[in-house]
Amino acid sequence: MTERRQPSTRGVQRNRREIGKHAEQQAEQHITQMGWTVVERNWRCRQGELDLIARDGEWWVFIEVRSRTEGGSFGTAREAIDVRKQQQVRAIVEQYIHRTRLYEAKIRCDAIIITYPKQGDGDTVLELEHIEHAF
Repeated sequence: MTERRQPSTRGVQRNRREIGKHAEQQAEQHITQMGWTVVERNWRCRQGELDLIARDGEWWVFIEVRSRTEGGSFGTAREAIDVRKQQQVRAIVEQYIHRTRLYEAKIRCDAIIITYPKQGDGDTVLELEHIEHAF
């Protein structure tokens, strides 16, 4: 009897992680060039993770970073920030506020959308879109 093996997704998952990490680095570079201060990277709690937490003057900004390859089969990065994702980010933000006692702080949730070219070197960003007050 011949044993059938499932194709490995290890390389694909690692590639996605690498792309996600690169996108977060690009997003961080973008906000620091605007003069913002990064407070936290990949802050985790039981509900999930906040990609970036930054200060924009008096604002505490919680940033969701999404990336996709142009013409990919999973839709656009913007479409990936659906209602469920927004609710999850809000719940995580509430945890952060509670744990750090930022009850009186001005807060907002931004999104940074990064699109990579279909045939790229992995480091080339086709488009970076920053949406303030995204949700």
